[in-house]
Amino acid sequence: MKVLHINTYQQWGAALCARRINKALVQAGENSRMLFAVGQNSSGDKGWNIARKDDCWWLRIPVLRSLIWRFIHYMPFMMDAEKLQSQVDSANSNHLYLHIPLSQYKNLAHHPLIKWADVIHLHWVSGFVDYPTFFKEVRKPIVWTLHDKYPAVGLQHYNSDFYPIPENLKALDEYCRQVKRKSLLKADNLHLVAISQMMLKVCRDSDVLCGFPVTLIHNGIDVSRFKLYDKQKGRIEIGLLPDAKIFLFSAYEIHDPNKGLNRVVNALEKIDIPNKMLVCIGMSTKPTPDATFPIILTGLLNNQDKISKYYSSADYFIQGSLEETFSQTPLESMACGTPVVSFPCSGANDLINENNGVVCEDFTVDALVNGIKTAMSREYHPKTIREDVIHRFSYDKIAQQYIELYKKVLEK
Repeated sequence: MKVLHINTYQQWGAALCARRINKALVQAGENSRMLFAVGQNSSGDKGWNIARKDDCWWLRIPVLRSLIWRFIHYMPFMMDAEKLQSQVDSANSNHLYLHIPLSQYKNLAHHPLIKWADVIHLHWVSGFVDYPTFFKEVRKPIVWTLHDKYPAVGLQHYNSDFYPIPENLKALDEYCRQVKRKSLLKADNLHLVAISQMMLKVCRDSDVLCGFPVTLIHNGIDVSRFKLYDKQKGRIEIGLLPDAKIFLFSAYEIHDPNKGLNRVVNALEKIDIPNKMLVCIGMSTKPTPDATFPIILTGLLNNQDKISKYYSSADYFIQGSLEETFSQTPLESMACGTPVVSFPCSGANDLINENNGVVCEDFTVDALVNGIKTAMSREYHPKTIREDVIHRFSYDKIAQQYIELYKKVLEK
C-alpha cells in the first residue's frame, strides 16, 4: 500500500505529527512518503519531497501552448487567490491565522507522487491545497487528519468565543465556507480523521464537513524518543536546581497569546510555593512577564534526550492554551512521567485522568490556580504515567489504526 502524506510546512506541530505517522507506517512495513510546499528534499530514506510551485503550474504540452494555457486558465485564479489572501493578511493579528481555501498550486493534483499513491493523506494544507481544483481532480481515496478547525469553518484556524471573526471579514468567511463545501462534495472518496473527542463533534456539527465519514484516531507519540529519566540526575545534567519546585511550559513560540504564558505566570504568582521556578521550552521573541520567581528560557530544543530530561525533571507540566486540537506537549510530558495541569481545551479530557494530572474547570487564571493546587495535593507515579501513554498512544498502535482505515477507504 502506497500512502502519500501532504502538509504545507516541514516544521511545526502538524508537520511533526504527520512525520511521526509517516515514520510509524514505514516501520510497520508500509510504503509511505511525504510531500511539502515549504522545506527541503530529504536525503536518505525519509521520503520527503517538495512540490515546486512551477511544477504545479506547468502543463506537459509544448511551450507556447503551455504559456497561453497558463495565462488564460491559471492567471485569473492566481490573481483571485492573491487578492483574497491580501484581504485577510492585515487581520492576521492576535494569532487568528486566517487563510482562504485557494492557492497557486492549481496543478497539484497531477503531481507525480499523487499519481504514485494509493491513498492521499492530507494534514495541515493551508496555502498549498487549492480546494476547487484538488478535490475535483484527485480521484483517489483521501484521508484527512484535522490538526485544527480550519477545514470545518471559513477563514479561521482558531475558532471559538476567544477568537471571533472580525466584522469586516464575515462576508468573506461565509464565501470561504461555501467554496469549501462545494469543493469537498466533489471528492470521490473523502474520509476525515478527528484527533480528539472535541474535534469529532466539530466535524459532525460543521456545515462544511457534515455528512462525511469521520473516524477518531488520536495523535500518537514515539515512546522510544520521549523517555523517562531520573528526576534528580536529569536536573543536575541540564543545570536545574535539585531542590526546586519546577513547573514546565512549552510552545513553539512561547509568547503566542493562545498558549497562555501570561496566564501560567499569573497563576503561579497566586500560589505560595517555596523555591518555585518556571522553565519555558520554545522560541522567545519578547521579554518574559515580570515575576517574583525565576523564569528559565531554554529556546527551541532539537536534542531529543535533552527535551526528555527537561520533561522528566519537572514536577508538573502546565498547559494554559485557550484552544488546541489535541494537546501534543502534554502527551510528551506524560511519556516522560510528568503529570499535567491543563485548561479544558480539545484533547485534554482524552489524555488526562486523575492518575496523570488535572483538567481545570474553565479557562480562568483562578481555575488554573485550583488545578495546580489539586495536582500538588495528589501523589503521582512517573512509571505509571508513562506506562499509560505507551498503552494508549504509542505509535505502533496509532499506525495500525491508520492502516486499518486505509484498507477501509480502499475497499469503497
